[in-house]
Amino acid sequence: MNTVKILLVFISILGFNANANVPIDHPKPQSPDELHSLFAQYFQTKDLTGLTTLFATNATFILDSDGGKATGHDEIAKALKPYLSFDSEMLTLSKSIHINGNIALIRTEWKLADSDVSGTALEVMQYQDNGWVYLIDNPNGF
Repeated sequence: MNTVKILLVFISILGFNANANVPIDHPKPQSPDELHSLFAQYFQTKDLTGLTTLFATNATFILDSDGGKATGHDEIAKALKPYLSFDSEMLTLSKSIHINGNIALIRTEWKLADSDVSGTALEVMQYQDNGWVYLIDNPNGF
């Protein structure tokens, strides 16, 4: 009987530890507007992993007017990390959304609440793997 109890405790511990490394599930946006809402949510909670799930694996994030860019999840995460130092809510307003099949062209105004930090983003999104993701995010419209 003690062997059975020990075995059950051991199996319970293994089961608990097996789930310890499972990543947090991030929902897939079902519209460009929902992608913006999730971006604002992840920004406010400083969820860098959540932010990168909103980008296609080969997406490009435009850094500056000189053509600097970050490509792929790792580079995009490095580019976004400094923005998370702001202790502010991100407000977004989609000004135009043009969808053709599974591709969308979007112009969005964004602002960090209680600050002068703002911009007009130009974005290309694609619906893939059951959700919308950025292919190109040009947050300052360069």
